[in-house]
Amino acid sequence: MRNWRKFTWFILVINVLFLIWIISIGVEASGIPDECKGLVGNELEICNSLYDLGSGLATGLVIFLWVAADVILGIVWLVTNRSGKRDCPSCGKSVKRGLTTCQNCNHDFASAASSGTSGS
Repeated sequence: MRNWRKFTWFILVINVLFLIWIISIGVEASGIPDECKGLVGNELEICNSLYDLGSGLATGLVIFLWVAADVILGIVWLVTNRSGKRDCPSCGKSVKRGLTTCQNCNHDFASAASSGTSGS
């Protein structure tokens, strides 16, 4: 986990904030709302129903925003992920693009490319 990129931590923090937001909506929706206190009968039932509807719409909106944010952040993460590096087909270590040999196992990318066995 300590090798995670800063952007990965940013995405994790955003998801935790959305989770807290969803939980806070659920906590607010529990019990009888202040607006409905003192009402009885049908008025209380209608007030509770409208309050539940509003809470449901708010929850749906937050979930929609959460998914949209995750899709956008995920695309950005994928686009910016490991730019300038490739995996060595022999040992699997990350190698900076432009190097002709792997520093770990001395795999020769140039000869592998000319023979058609390169993994990148």
